[in-house]
Amino acid sequence: MRILILSLFFAVPALAANVVSETVGQVGDYVITSREVQITTVIDHILFPPKDKKSTALMETGPESKEFRNHVTAVLLEAVVAMEAATFNVGTASVAELDEAIVKVERTASGKTYWNQLQPTAAEVKRFTDRKLVAKSFMKFKTGSMAGIVSNVDAYEYYQKNRSKFGSTPFAEIRDSIKTFLGQQQLEERLRAWFELMKRKYKVRNFI
Repeated sequence: MRILILSLFFAVPALAANVVSETVGQVGDYVITSREVQITTVIDHILFPPKDKKSTALMETGPESKEFRNHVTAVLLEAVVAMEAATFNVGTASVAELDEAIVKVERTASGKTYWNQLQPTAAEVKRFTDRKLVAKSFMKFKTGSMAGIVSNVDAYEYYQKNRSKFGSTPFAEIRDSIKTFLGQQQLEERLRAWFELMKRKYKVRNFI
């Protein structure tokens, strides 16, 4: 189950010969460029590919992409979550885990035209990969701490208010499904509120 998230640049078109710098966001005093978003998006899709991903091509993005604003938002939130994790000293990635992830990124992206155009340094790949692993780990911790308990009474009240959805299906047959749905809904609402709080705390700005 994917939780919204999570739930956070130097831009280059797919066939560009040169890298062009463009500021697209800011977290406090930390400026995020389109290039950083592009590199981070590639890393994300290598380490955490969508379940339906079949292509071995890298995930290309940029200011001209329809999804670019979403990618910028994802990197901004990722940066915020990693910063918050550092304040609690929670969600750090082990050396072995980081090294394994970097090897996977370099092996997958090496030699690809798009990756070469972005010209990521070893230090950048390490920094962005580490930030991603820390953010993912902290979000796992955070979602666990935010998960609530949905009672049978809550589930039955929802069942009664939405009888038209369930028809003649007895409550006992769908009780667990309703509890799972309500639990996920509750968690997502809490995460949204937390993300909004974090955006204010770290003065997040999206320029796209």
